[in-house]
Formats: sequence, structure tokens, C-alpha cells
Amino acid sequence: MSRDKKRTAPGYDLFSPQFKADPFPTFATMRCDAPIYGHVARNGSTIWYITRYDDVMEVLRDNERFVKDVGHTLLPEEWERKRPSTLSQRLINENMLFADPPDHTRLRALVNQAFTPRRVEQNAPRVQAIAEALIDRVSAGKQMDLIADFALPLPTIVITDLLGIPEADRELVADLSQAIIAPGRHGLTFSARKRKVRAFVAYLQELFAARQQDPQDDLISALVTAEAGGQRLAPEELSSMVALLLVTGHETTVNLIGNGVLALLRHPDQLALVRAADEKGVETAVEELLRFDGPVETSTTRWVRRDVVYKGHRMRRGDVVRVVLAAANRDESQFAAADTLDLCRANNRHLAFGHGIHYCLGAPLARLEGKIALQTLFGRLPNLRLAIPPAELSWRSGVLFRGLERLPLAWE
Repeated sequence: MSRDKKRTAPGYDLFSPQFKADPFPTFATMRCDAPIYGHVARNGSTIWYITRYDDVMEVLRDNERFVKDVGHTLLPEEWERKRPSTLSQRLINENMLFADPPDHTRLRALVNQAFTPRRVEQNAPRVQAIAEALIDRVSAGKQMDLIADFALPLPTIVITDLLGIPEADRELVADLSQAIIAPGRHGLTFSARKRKVRAFVAYLQELFAARQQDPQDDLISALVTAEAGGQRLAPEELSSMVALLLVTGHETTVNLIGNGVLALLRHPDQLALVRAADEKGVETAVEELLRFDGPVETSTTRWVRRDVVYKGHRMRRGDVVRVVLAAANRDESQFAAADTLDLCRANNRHLAFGHGIHYCLGAPLARLEGKIALQTLFGRLPNLRLAIPPAELSWRSGVLFRGLERLPLAWE
């Protein structure tokens, strides 16, 4: 397809509040009419949106044509001009999320030594205790904002505990790390962001040194001491990995809890199943909630490594590729009655956590937190209900995450 023809392709509004409130009809149309949709940005660059389940799976597996490290799309002279030079850029980019093999393979092997399933499972009593304490804080008031009062603090406390960040430093680290993770959300100026990044790095370097001298039973100690093939994480990689774990350690769970609770409150028959379910039944319910309205709308950015014709579409070196996980999870070719919330759905091969070598490292932790959150919320607050009409709900902007700004709830 030529670029001139592509400009006449159907347009889709993927950024309006109306779309964010209910993107699924638009995704259904895209799967039917333009499953590989090239959106031409104002600067002339192209962003490709992939919406069918099989295509999404193929792109997620294809680490040769579609890469995570933008440097692999650049010629040597281009790389010299565009290579990350600032501290914040290196912190953002020098982790496995933005790496391709063999760098990704090395980084993943080191982090896997630290972030083990056993470590996650051992944390279940602590997750339960945090959930109970958060409900204790609000139960007498008969109302809360689920996001601010429960869904956000629960995974934030859990991941800072797992990392080994002292409780007294929790708010400081959360504030400083946002300068790297989401500066736009906090309206930071360039100079303010620079100061926070430096302070964040200084804090982490001091903590790394302390853990090297006196290792504890925490993730930072495990990351500092992890070794594979005689190699350890470099200082920039350590800082970048901790920043990555801070954001991925809570963003996914915040939206899983928020979107899941909203879906259940809007489907009382399915909520009744959760209330009556045993442990295994709640785990199955979490999988369906992940599929039905998952926490991540699109995967993180991939780039076209070199010019290629992909299923009839001419993609240029450096084009952006976004696989739309939320669209793939509603694909009727993969899921019967895909727009129906069915907590008894079997063989639920959803893509809420991605697929392939970049499959979400924190998926087991998010599942554990989601299960405990639902059991605790609906067990402790049996008359939970929406405190505002659904039409008044506000969804976060952006194409990556799918989550609510607020979710006001009330109970008797």
C-alpha cells in the first residue's frame, strides 16, 4: 500500500474521551475494515495499529522485523545523533522492556533470578494484610474512591515492600520515580524533572551500596547480587530496572482492580458468581476480567526494523507499531461471544499481559493482587455500588494503559 493510498484509509478517533469511555465498538470496526491500520501523524511518520488476535500474536513473536530498541532501526550516523544522552533517557531505556536479544536475554535472565514465582507467592499474606488495612480505613465512612483509596495504594505498597524500600521513604520514592515514569501527568518542567531524576538516582545508588554491604531478603538485594554468565547488572541498568518495576509493579494492578470492579458492578449476575466462588473460581474470574476490559490497551512501542511489506502493507524503517491488546481480546475469531463477560469462560488465552519474550514479568503478582483485592472488597463490603452514574466516569488519556481516573463507590 502506498503512503498516498494510506492517507485515504478510514480514520479512527483513538484519543477522545468518548472513545476512551468505550473503545470496543471502534476496535470491532477496525478488526473488520482495517485490521492493520496506518495512522499518519502530523509530522508525516506512521503509527501502525494491529487489532486482530492472530496478527497481534504474530507481531508479538516477531523480534526480527518488529523491535523494541529504536536504535536497531537507525543507520550508524543516525544513531550517533539520536543515542540517549541524558540521565533520564538512559534510565528509561536501559532495561529489558526496551531491549532486543541478546541484550534482552541477558537482562531477563538476571531479573528472573530476583523476581521469582516463589517470592511472589510468599507475599500473599502481606497482600491480604494490606488489603484489609485499606478497607479498615474507609469502612466506617460508607464511601470511597476505589482508585485513590484502594486500587492505587495496594500495589504501590506491595511493590515497594518487595523491592525493599523502607516504609519511611515510600512517598519520596513514588514522587521521585514519577519524574521518569510519567512526567507529563504531573506537569513537571524540564528543570524540575532533571532535579527529581538526579535525586532518584542518588537515592537508589545509596540503597544499592547498602544492599551490597548488607543484603536483605528483598528484590533490590537480589538484583544487586544477581549474576548470569559472569555478568551483573550495570549501575544504569539497576536504576532503570527498579524504575521499571515500580511502574509495572503497580500500574497494571491499579487498572485490573478498577476495571474489574466496574465490570462486576455493571454485571450483577457475574458478581454473584464471584461472591459464591471458591479460590479457583476467583482465579478464573480474574482471567476473564483481564480479557474483557484489561489494564493495558496497547503494548509498548515497537518499531519496524527495516522496510518491509507486511500482509500487503508497506511499512517503512522506523515506523511505530502498536499491537492493540484490548482489540485482540475481543476478537470473535478467538473468543465466542467476545463482548460478553463470562466468568466461567474456559481456555481463556487472552493477551492482557502480552506474549512472547516480552510477556509481562509481573503477571503472577498482578494476578495475586487482583484475586485478593476482589475477595476482600466484596467480602468486606457486600453492598458495594457505584456512587455516580456510569456516564460520569472519567478514563485516563493515552494509548498505553486503560484505566479510570476515579471510581466513586458507596455501601450501606
